[in-house]
Amino acid sequence: MQHQGNRWNNAFLDSLRRQGDPLADEAFRILLQDGEAGKAKKLFAEMDANDEIPPATMFPELHEFFSTTERLPANVDLDRIRRGEDVFTRHPFTGALVLLAKSLPEGYAAPNLAIILNMSGNLRVHPYKRLLATLQTVVNVSTIRGFQDGGRAVITAQKLRLLHAGIRHITGRYRPEFESSYGVSANQEDMLGTIMGFSYLVIEGMRTLGVGLTDREEEDFLYVWRVFAHMMGIHPIGKPESMEFLPDSVEDAARFYEAYRRRHYVRAEQNPDGVALGAANLRMLKDFIPRFLKLFGLGLLPRLYMQKLMGEVQCRRINIQPVRGHHLLRLLLLLVHRLLRPLGMIGESLHEHFGMTLFQKLIDRSYGGDVTFTIPTDLGDLRKMIADPSPSSPHQQNR
Repeated sequence: MQHQGNRWNNAFLDSLRRQGDPLADEAFRILLQDGEAGKAKKLFAEMDANDEIPPATMFPELHEFFSTTERLPANVDLDRIRRGEDVFTRHPFTGALVLLAKSLPEGYAAPNLAIILNMSGNLRVHPYKRLLATLQTVVNVSTIRGFQDGGRAVITAQKLRLLHAGIRHITGRYRPEFESSYGVSANQEDMLGTIMGFSYLVIEGMRTLGVGLTDREEEDFLYVWRVFAHMMGIHPIGKPESMEFLPDSVEDAARFYEAYRRRHYVRAEQNPDGVALGAANLRMLKDFIPRFLKLFGLGLLPRLYMQKLMGEVQCRRINIQPVRGHHLLRLLLLLVHRLLRPLGMIGESLHEHFGMTLFQKLIDRSYGGDVTFTIPTDLGDLRKMIADPSPSSPHQQNR
């Protein structure tokens, strides 16, 4: 359905901030009844380790949640989803580069997001698992067959809805003042902003890097994430088939995200959590640069990519100072190209190779396994989930 004009006004977006996810919150309440917090941990462990038995069979008390959330929207275009998935599979490492150097750090400029992300106090110290979890989510959603029955995109949406229910539970206990300032935690506006960060901002970044996607490819890639956003419960209450809360097109997504920036991005001095997360993100990216490239002064590359992809204004919002010199980025990238080509390390494009370097390093830093999602039932769980990427979980042992 096409909308006329700009519907992303304050009144409409304020209404989204008051909406959480009643279905997931009720499922989370059932998991915690009688103080059985261990049941929540068991649920995610089983969802990670068992690809054959439906979760509703193993946890019949959650049958309504799983049976409701496993269904794709009516009239979904599976051919279009496959075309959108193909966009990512052809440019996976450039997509990863844009996520790490634009989508994630730009989102830190919104304190309503940064406060929640930094609530445990450990994300700025242990950023690796957070970023691997993000990349794993993007891979699950954007790669082939994610939306088939029991596909990774479907399971990921179910896990994240329960995870966000846990976050709302924790925020109510440990940050009771949050709602009066920012609305319900993990609300529908913030979820839509995050999902558009993984889709529309990736499109923006690929344009900046000259990937050359066609208009149809951009629209198909966004469509994948529109369907995922719907499966994340972003729809009017009582209208589970409606997609009216979602951008219709890339152009409409641009209007939404401009409104989101205007409403929530603030200056660095107003957002200490975002500054801390931005600094941790930059340190991590610099750490991923191969040592021999650092010898040539190329430890600046992450900051230069952030500057190129985000722009100076957005960098300053998280206190990332721009590198002076309009031609420095071009010269440094040319130097990298000349250094790597004799070693056979240049593939389709320099940006794709640099993204591959970051992506592989991130996986290595996180012990090489798939992400194991955990429902946090208290702040201690949240800290452990972030700080302990141990490979000893049953899921990873069975891989």
